[in-house]
Amino acid sequence: MAFLLAPGLNLETYGKYRERAEEYRRYVTVKDSKKAYEESQAISGLGPLAKKGELETTILDEPFKLGGVRYIHETFALGFAVSKEMMDDDQYGAMLDLAGELGKSSRYTAELYGHDVFNNAFTTTKYVGRDGKALFATDHPLQGIGGTSANKPTVDVDLSEAALEAAIQSFENQVEDRGRPIDLQPQVLLISPDNEFLARRLLQSAGIPGSAFNDINPIQGRLNIVVSHYIVDKDAWFVLAPPGDVSIKMWWREMPDTKTWDDDDADAVFHKIRQRHSVGFDDWRGTYASSGA
Repeated sequence: MAFLLAPGLNLETYGKYRERAEEYRRYVTVKDSKKAYEESQAISGLGPLAKKGELETTILDEPFKLGGVRYIHETFALGFAVSKEMMDDDQYGAMLDLAGELGKSSRYTAELYGHDVFNNAFTTTKYVGRDGKALFATDHPLQGIGGTSANKPTVDVDLSEAALEAAIQSFENQVEDRGRPIDLQPQVLLISPDNEFLARRLLQSAGIPGSAFNDINPIQGRLNIVVSHYIVDKDAWFVLAPPGDVSIKMWWREMPDTKTWDDDDADAVFHKIRQRHSVGFDDWRGTYASSGA
């Protein structure tokens, strides 16, 4: 019986799975993995040239290790069973409905974990980068030159014109660990639906929003507004460089895969879906955010 049902159940499962465009892929770097875990290691660049006098030897420099992050893949699975009585009486309609729901569950799980870094981005409870800090912090260490750098306000603030100007300016001040300026341009404003209309007023008005003065809006069109339905903190907002320039990653070890089989002892048919993935981030650069006031 299972081999007869499997094609239809799989079609229904994946049909539902693909019914809506994935959100997390718009701002998270998604990669495939063929190993039990992925590990990211990084080294610094070199410093500026040193002054060299006549006949003096050239000063030598060498990169230093910046640390690494390990992504350990986890397995997620869910299934259901339908009794022979239900198959006989229902003629498989219930199984098709459940297969569709299983596809939705698989998709929902991917979205939850694709957004998990953002929803746990302000503490070190779950994710840390190669500098041992949360994704968003005021004290990211600069190992090559000393001191620290911030990619969040000292005091978290709600979304506003001043807050976005500070976020955009922070991108201009980002440097790598040797102190060299880096060109990471802010592109995405990631927000929850609660902030959508405010974001549009801030970024799409020709004049300064809420002002009676005839000043231009300096942040008009600077960022693409992306609304996420999976951001838990409705006041939180995130400014991001393009996905290829941000080290927030989701590794897929095993894409959703289904299996259907008979259990003659229970007189039932089982259908399940299984997937493996991991998420995290290497480096904080190319990001700025606030959890809101």
